[in-house]
Amino acid sequence: MSRNLRTPAILLLLLTLAAWLRLWRIADLPPGFHFDEAFEGLEAWRILHEDGYLPVFLTGNFGVPPLNAYANAAGFALADMLGGEAGPTAMRIVAAVFGVLGVLAVFGLGNELRRLDAGPRRLSAAFPLLAAASLAVMRWHIHFSRMGIEPVMVPLIWAGAVWLLLAGWRTGRWAAFVLAGAVTAAGMYAYQGAWIIPFLMAAYALLLLLRAYRTGDAALPLHRRRWTGLLVAGGVALTLFAPLGWFFWQHPDLLWMRPAQLAIVGETNSPADNSVGRSLWDTVTMFVPFGASGDLDPRRNLPGAPVLNLWQAIPFGIGLVVAAWRIRRPANAIVLAGLAGLLLPGVVSEYAPHFHRVLGAAAPVALLCGIGLDWLHGRIAALPRLAPRMTQAVAAGAVCLLLIAGAAVSARDYFVRWAALPDLFYAFDAGLWKLGQQTYAFSGEPLYITPRGAEHATLAFAWRARDGLPPAQPVSFDGRHIFPLSAGVTSGPERYAVVEHEDFRTRLLLPEVFPAASVDYELADAQGEVYARIYTRPAQVTPQRPPTFARSQDAQEVGDGIRLAGYDVLPDPPRRGEPLYLQLHWLVDAAPAHDWTVFAHVVDPASGQVAAGHDSQPGAGSLPTLRWQSGWRILDERQIPLSADLPPGEYRLRAGLYRGAGARLPAEGPGIDLGVVIVE
Repeated sequence: MSRNLRTPAILLLLLTLAAWLRLWRIADLPPGFHFDEAFEGLEAWRILHEDGYLPVFLTGNFGVPPLNAYANAAGFALADMLGGEAGPTAMRIVAAVFGVLGVLAVFGLGNELRRLDAGPRRLSAAFPLLAAASLAVMRWHIHFSRMGIEPVMVPLIWAGAVWLLLAGWRTGRWAAFVLAGAVTAAGMYAYQGAWIIPFLMAAYALLLLLRAYRTGDAALPLHRRRWTGLLVAGGVALTLFAPLGWFFWQHPDLLWMRPAQLAIVGETNSPADNSVGRSLWDTVTMFVPFGASGDLDPRRNLPGAPVLNLWQAIPFGIGLVVAAWRIRRPANAIVLAGLAGLLLPGVVSEYAPHFHRVLGAAAPVALLCGIGLDWLHGRIAALPRLAPRMTQAVAAGAVCLLLIAGAAVSARDYFVRWAALPDLFYAFDAGLWKLGQQTYAFSGEPLYITPRGAEHATLAFAWRARDGLPPAQPVSFDGRHIFPLSAGVTSGPERYAVVEHEDFRTRLLLPEVFPAASVDYELADAQGEVYARIYTRPAQVTPQRPPTFARSQDAQEVGDGIRLAGYDVLPDPPRRGEPLYLQLHWLVDAAPAHDWTVFAHVVDPASGQVAAGHDSQPGAGSLPTLRWQSGWRILDERQIPLSADLPPGEYRLRAGLYRGAGARLPAEGPGIDLGVVIVE
């Protein structure tokens, strides 16, 4: 093969390998559909299907730049054209494409850095391929190229922007400067971790100008085009940033919401293990192959493992030393500044080392690996006492062995060790995703779900309208505090989806209310433990478990369509220093028109003072009265703490409802007198 074709052929091979590592088993690994992915999936769905919805910033989930959502909207449209489905697989394929393009951008940047490098022992023609190969097989980058969230765009944007800037500087072509400005602006729409890139680009431009004046290049005719090109790049970046800048001018709270939430800078009372110094140390040591402080979250890493395995850490360490030794050369300064700048968001925020927050640094890390491999190849090839061809073969073999060993360990760590972690079931909301898909099949029938609902993006995405069908709208409630049911005999079945991993109470209460209920679906987690069940209440079944203390028909009326059928008290008698459990049995004759807060008080009969009480919306806020439906019976549990110094004796129980405007139910009197309890 001719030398002119060798480099493109090797690059194509590397891109094919990168694509395979990012797409193999993409439909099932990672499992599930995590909240963050589902949130951006919902936004992409809205962009695609909701007329006029073209956000410049996503205000949910503590504020998210929108570029990934737009990319996923395009991915959903393409999946639909090809007969596929909008969902996690389509989003993760989009991320994989960004990952492969990131490998290509690192190759392009490596080419420009090689041309920029000067002096003895300059970077060789193999350096761009070595850098691209390092990123292609880096588990850190592979991992986030298989998740439908935005950090994977950052290495691509940094490498692409610097590549175009250097290409424009070398050739003086305006098109390269225009594209450099556009890609730089894209970083502001991509991810908060990329907001450092414009500052890095400004530093790189200054570095190039200073070098030109120091070397005398400023006198060349090309330099005027360079000056103009830099101004054009800055103008393009500012123009494209303007819509987002105007949005932040109008909503400054959204600009600082997520950074302020995560920042640790300036925390005077910050504990030693959450200081900037500790964060810096953890960020630095995440590159150490032995005793590293790797990210412990299984959603972001093989818990505790460093970002680089031993075979990748060796060339990275060599490259870091070589680049630092030759930092006066602009090519090395650019890479080192990129590494420091893109690691900075992780250093000044919580939970360091946070691998997806600093993923942008994967690109300069790959370039440093390329520098190390290139240096190693040059030193071995220069060994004396061997024939030139022999030393070249030995050098190439050593470099290839390091790359192959690094790739093999990366693939094993991701596809074997990480993929086998049982924690992935919960880390990626696999249970909620499966339950959401299963419950969508019952969307035309009465369906209740506890303790999660459409406020969780994973369920909301599963329940979205599609295929010409309306969205599923199950009644969500927290069964640890409340239980809704149709009070009378129903003509058809009703289903209860219970996430029993979180709600321990409904599985105990439901069989008491519906002894004939059956389990129609059971979902186990990765360790075989029951995660969720779907219970079916048969048609023509009368609910059981009436209140222990029933109220007469005449005494049940409360107001706003609500009656109180009675209540239960546990324990009986209650004891001071322990909670009193009061379960109110509400009946709903008509959907309430107002949002009521329920109160339950233990009252001293002698003084009329409240000795203990509990005020909240029904179900700890999970089922407010505005969502109550006509024909329901609701078991609303109140946990009233009784203080240890409460005098024992006789007290009265009182309950009722109120709202902020001062209205109360019942309208007259202090509330409903439920009766006497003896506190022991």
